[in-house]
Amino acid sequence: MPLIKIVTDSTALIKEEILNKYGIEVVPLYVNFKDETIVDGTVENAAIFEKIKKTQEIPSTSQPSPGDFVKVFEKIVQEGSEVISIHISSGISGTVESANTAAKMVDETRISVFDSYSTSAGLAMLVIAAAEAAEEGKKREEIIDMLERLKSKLRVVFCPETLEYLKKGGRIGGAQALLGSLLQIKPVLYFCEGKIEPLDKVRTMKKALERLANELPGTADGLQVAIINAGAWENCQKLLQIIKERLPGIEVDFYELSPVIATHVGPVVGLAILQHD
Repeated sequence: MPLIKIVTDSTALIKEEILNKYGIEVVPLYVNFKDETIVDGTVENAAIFEKIKKTQEIPSTSQPSPGDFVKVFEKIVQEGSEVISIHISSGISGTVESANTAAKMVDETRISVFDSYSTSAGLAMLVIAAAEAAEEGKKREEIIDMLERLKSKLRVVFCPETLEYLKKGGRIGGAQALLGSLLQIKPVLYFCEGKIEPLDKVRTMKKALERLANELPGTADGLQVAIINAGAWENCQKLLQIIKERLPGIEVDFYELSPVIATHVGPVVGLAILQHD
């Protein structure tokens, strides 16, 4: 039976030791300023936010090209393995499309491309679950079925500290409706069918953190929880306290939001919740 290798993109921002443990390959996205292109995940958000402040320029971002994926896919297929390539939601990026194009160019029969309908910690949770299943010797079809089940139970919610970045960016679907006169409002956003949509709006960050925590179920059984941070460490710590009060003893992971996403939303605190079978 051929080995299955997992491929993802840089917006998952999975820790190096986990990538090495499972041999997960990462294809990066890019942050494009007028004077330089930064490979996603190679600099910290603080440096990106500082550059935006200094230059007053919101950079553009770009997905990997099909050629970027072809290089990775070809190497894996030539080694005799199959590929499951799991990526940032097609609702906010063309990464899935690039991966699909590359799969057709290499060998569609040995490559499955999976749209996570998510990003950051939500994407990472699916990638790691797939890597664990591959290590256990599960077949490609079985892993895809499992990913579909998990995707339906995945919830990613977040609150930007300011609306300025969203206002300038424009990649936010129905969340656009929150802009304009609502500058005093803290919007709570979420991934709905792969797109970023408004979930709620509250008056203060304290209420926003409570609202994020309201997405948690009443029990920690089979629950995986991660806090997502981009330049909002203090609020992440406050959210952690709320979670610990509601679900004592639960383990909570922390994920940095990748610069490609942080560029569009600015400083943000978020929560990824996955209910396992």
